[in-house]
Amino acid sequence: MKSTVVLGTFDSEAWWRSPHGSMLPSMNSSQAVTMGMDELLFPLCKEQDILFTRQPMDEHLRSYLSRLGYTFTPIHCRNPVHAEDYRLHVFDLLMADAGYYQQLLPQDAIISPYSILSDANEVVRRFSFGNHFPSLDTVRAVNSKTYSHELRQRLGIRNSSSIAESAEELLTYGLQLLRTGQVLVKDPLGVSGKGNMLISSERMLRRIAAYLQEQENRGKQTQFIIEPLLDKTEDFSCQLFITEQGEAELLSVQRMVNEAFSYAGSYPAGSGFTRTLRDKDYFSIMEDACKDLFMAGYHGEVCIDSMLLASGELVPIVEINARKSMGLINHHLNNDLQQYSLFSFLTFIPAGCAAEVTMLHVLEVLQANGLLFTQENRQGIIPLGANTLFGSGNTAFADAESEWRKGKLYVAAPYASDVSEAFTLIRRVKDVLKSLTIKVYN
Repeated sequence: MKSTVVLGTFDSEAWWRSPHGSMLPSMNSSQAVTMGMDELLFPLCKEQDILFTRQPMDEHLRSYLSRLGYTFTPIHCRNPVHAEDYRLHVFDLLMADAGYYQQLLPQDAIISPYSILSDANEVVRRFSFGNHFPSLDTVRAVNSKTYSHELRQRLGIRNSSSIAESAEELLTYGLQLLRTGQVLVKDPLGVSGKGNMLISSERMLRRIAAYLQEQENRGKQTQFIIEPLLDKTEDFSCQLFITEQGEAELLSVQRMVNEAFSYAGSYPAGSGFTRTLRDKDYFSIMEDACKDLFMAGYHGEVCIDSMLLASGELVPIVEINARKSMGLINHHLNNDLQQYSLFSFLTFIPAGCAAEVTMLHVLEVLQANGLLFTQENRQGIIPLGANTLFGSGNTAFADAESEWRKGKLYVAAPYASDVSEAFTLIRRVKDVLKSLTIKVYN
């Protein structure tokens, strides 16, 4: 059986986005945390597969995962200068040291990236991988919220959003929408809270329009999606795969926990929720969306975000992520936990810790308190990565001698029947982590 090389850079939208576009004001997030997320792809690996990561995987975490049956081969970027240069994505890393990696990666392997970025097809050619990817232009186009907006129009789905192509248009549309409630402005290639802004007053809207106008005066081009803030009760997503022949395979439906428009967790939808969606003809719409994506030139993994409103109305297409997703990762984790008759809730714990705290300490304190999942103890969590918290670059203050590290600890919290069991488990884990020199943030 051929090996698969699993790899990725999670902040894909940063490379898809045009440098000529105007931007909304936003809080800067830690690139070190985002770049450490490539470890989270290990559930997609089978025994003969290879996981390529920017930084080395923690040896104690690897040993723990192997006891759960995750026996992939890890390979990491050997040049620390390249690994810590966040201007380089994963394909850049491979090409920067191609001769070395060609000796480690089998030539007849399949490559399975988190997303398609520049040089993806060049890497396939250079390493003789057995893949054919869509063009980068296609990938950029179908990942844009502009495409999602236009797709809703083509499929005859009620569409409450508009495309604003200047600061003046944004102001005009926004003033109209503010008459009935709050307004959401979305960057076409923003992701998970970055590039989304909730506007609640005319004063705020005018301030944002002026901010964009200043950028336009310097030659930037404006394009944003603007829409009313909908009264939603459920966020969920559908994971699908489109073959090179255009056939769509449904993988899973995942309910999502979002906080302030940012991703906070995924868990399987369950049969009752799925039945509700089927009654609303949701899956037929997903098939039509995949046909449109294929006609646009895309094939591969796709995650379609959706909503249910308080009125009971289905919003089947909020946006499209033509790449792998956190929901897909949790789908694989959930499949693995089915052998124990358990389900998976994938989430993260925002945390900070002193430099002397290590992943080994975390594993030991969880095990000592019966909160580490093992084949013998099914009442604990599964830590999914170390580098999003302990990796190089995760310092809260660059000049601080103490090197206080700040990031996220990604975990899977198994539960037997109700996701509330997972929430309770996470609360217990947070309390135990505080017994180390770890601060848990809200």
